[in-house]
Amino acid sequence: MKTIIWPVYIDSKKSRKEGRKIPKKEAVSSPSLSDISRAARKLNLSPKTENNKSFPGSWYDNSGRVIVERGEISKREILLKISNMIKGTRS
Repeated sequence: MKTIIWPVYIDSKKSRKEGRKIPKKEAVSSPSLSDISRAARKLNLSPKTENNKSFPGSWYDNSGRVIVERGEISKREILLKISNMIKGTRS
């Protein structure tokens, strides 16, 4: 099963209302598409990056998105794993 991951989903600078889907303490500051894609690759999720896409809540901002193959894992679990992987590479 394919899942779309928008950077806003794991951005600690965004509120839940703006689209963040994981707790602020688990999120990362301003994740880039390459951060998300690299983390997804390390987790064997076969990421496909689409640069010129806009999150519906901020249609004016071309943030891009990453599409991953998630199998039986929940979307929330994937977001948490990707966020933790990015944190690990940043520290």
